[in-house]
Amino acid sequence: MKILNLNEGSFPIEMNLNLNSIDIPDIGTLKDTLDVELKISKLSLNLFKCDGYIYAKFIDTCQNCLRDTEVLVDGSVDITIKDIKELHLDSSEQDQTHYQDLEYFNIDNLIEEELALIYPDIVKCDRSCLEKEDALMDEKNLPFKKIRDLID
Repeated sequence: MKILNLNEGSFPIEMNLNLNSIDIPDIGTLKDTLDVELKISKLSLNLFKCDGYIYAKFIDTCQNCLRDTEVLVDGSVDITIKDIKELHLDSSEQDQTHYQDLEYFNIDNLIEEELALIYPDIVKCDRSCLEKEDALMDEKNLPFKKIRDLID
């Protein structure tokens, strides 16, 4: 667990992290390392900007055929960081805002939240996995097709 005090220190803070494990429920198993590059800049007293990227390969189960599938997560991070005390007072309506205690800022929580947002909702082994199965289902649902073809 990496803890920073964002109320003190010099900015920007730049981090290159290689994590061997991640604790997020309902996503696949990390295949190699999770590579994270982050840059935290201070905009005002309790307002920070975090830019960077997350790159990792996971092994997950195809939701259609249940085979193990490699999932590539390669996404950018572009969020605003605010103190948790401002959560209910904030009226800025920004979509990408991460709230946390700035004095005991946990980098792992930020990474886990961003990874959960970037991870795909539907995991399938290839682009046509679901389409192939749909075509088979259409054929199975027409048991009297040959008789209808003969009548027509």
